[in-house]
Amino acid sequence: MERVRRLLAESQFDAIVSTWPENTHYLSGFYHPDMRLTWERLHIVVWPAGGEPIYVVPKARADNWNGTDSGTWAPEEDRPYISDIRGYRGEHEHMVDVVADALADLGLTNGLIGVEYRACPVKISDGLRHRMPGLRFGDAWPLFNQMRQVKTPAEVQLLTEVNQLTARHLEDALSTLRAGDTELAVAARITDALMRAGAQELTHSIFGGGCRAGQWHPWPSQKALETGMLIRTDWGVRINGYCSDIARTAVVGTASREQRTRFDRISAVHDVIVDAARPGVVARELVDLARREYEQRGEEFRWSIVGHGIGLVLHEEPQLTVEYDEPLVEGMTLEIELGWVNPTQGFHIEDFVYVGRDRTINLTTDPGARALIESGR
Repeated sequence: MERVRRLLAESQFDAIVSTWPENTHYLSGFYHPDMRLTWERLHIVVWPAGGEPIYVVPKARADNWNGTDSGTWAPEEDRPYISDIRGYRGEHEHMVDVVADALADLGLTNGLIGVEYRACPVKISDGLRHRMPGLRFGDAWPLFNQMRQVKTPAEVQLLTEVNQLTARHLEDALSTLRAGDTELAVAARITDALMRAGAQELTHSIFGGGCRAGQWHPWPSQKALETGMLIRTDWGVRINGYCSDIARTAVVGTASREQRTRFDRISAVHDVIVDAARPGVVARELVDLARREYEQRGEEFRWSIVGHGIGLVLHEEPQLTVEYDEPLVEGMTLEIELGWVNPTQGFHIEDFVYVGRDRTINLTTDPGARALIESGR
């Protein structure tokens, strides 16, 4: 947590109040899926610059951790790093009272408080403003992004594990496609294999065959697969809150020469982008490079992004689009993704990479090992 302390101390904020599950997980070290499933029961981190944090959570969880419950619930296996844990009752105003008391106990009745403008409920920000009129509020979203963007070795290890797991089982399932299978049946096999192998949550299951592969985000349907059909998939799961996001393209049976040629061209550009995604490079430069590489290979750049960061957030900063002008830095983890779509078909390649000091490493596809998956081979 030294990085959090340093960046907060260097910021303009006197304290941060975080409510978004991905950020509270990062700040507290605690994660549970119910932080998303029951969003109204917020887990809130109050962290003062130069001081110790306070964790505000539902009373049942706080009492369990603090050893003050009546024995109703069994102890949870996971606990936060934060030792000052305070509980609130219900799902309404009492949580705001507890956060306001925490700020007051920290001596913060005046000053600038950082909150997540994209995620902080108005109930929290307006509630604090009414209770503590001396406070001012600013957007801490960029600060949280900065905190999370450089990964620790432990984070890199876990992200590598979950992404390699996803790639392996996605590829295995696609290699067994048969005409007559439904998209949903294949999706169920993929997800079952991932859960049996240690995945804890499914984040997304994009699966489209034929013209559905040309849709933006096709969900699996009851559509039956046909011989020669091009299949576009994009799968993600979580382990301990950390995400995977892997895309693979397959053909039912044997691919045509046109299908293989287009895939090989996209694959070659993907390798170029991975090699170019080094510290100091700006996202829009990678987009421009991808466009040029497509054109040099005789393909139209029919895609909108070349990748994004990944960690506790599925699409984490940086977003590798023309709008993003911040440079890559050592220690980032990215998903490099390229594709090609039209109204009748779609290709998609997405791999997990680590930005090192001197080079970027693809951790889910070995050099020279990528190929269009053909279930007939």
